Amino acid sequence: MRGAVVRQIEASGDFRVIGASASVAEGKKHVESGLATIGLFDLELVDGSSMGLIRTASERGMSVLVLTVWDDDDTVYDALGAGAAGYLLKGDASGKVLEALTTLRDGGAPISPTIARRLLDRFRGPNKPPVKAPAAASTPELDDLTHREREIIELFAKGATYDEVANMLTMSVNTVRHHVRAMYRKLHVCSKAEAVTMAYRIV
Repeated sequence: MRGAVVRQIEASGDFRVIGASASVAEGKKHVESGLATIGLFDLELVDGSSMGLIRTASERGMSVLVLTVWDDDDTVYDALGAGAAGYLLKGDASGKVLEALTTLRDGGAPISPTIARRLLDRFRGPNKPPVKAPAAASTPELDDLTHREREIIELFAKGATYDEVANMLTMSVNTVRHHVRAMYRKLHVCSKAEAVTMAYRIV
């Protein structure tokens, strides 16, 4: 599958493959080279888990897209918490890898629909419409989020870019960025992936 993905990316003309590897050790060399701006990671490589490598890549400023078969909540949260900005299941990936990479490059957060739906359900809580206040079990940080900030988090989780959020909520991109900065302060995070993950975990 790795070879097929590499060929698909190279044939697109939109991206250039810096390197491809089956191991954490080799992948680390590609990450530390500083040549790549986007990383596409499976979670289980021949010599172990790539979670640490994902964290390193994210800390170095690389945009990370996970492509995996693992769809359990703990693994998804761990990957997002490590810095992944996108999460695509291999079963959903046919013909969509380039689309996901483009979304990631443009500032979006591509996530497989089934994963995004579960995350949103977790964020909203059982039988709770998105426009209502959070359940009593939520934390003060989540309580502080405005309705608009919650809408923005939900759209980010669906993979929307800043421009798309602005269009869907009928506001300027600068206004979206203003809401995002306020949201970051309230949740004590510094990225979209962290904000979405934090919101899912504290409800």
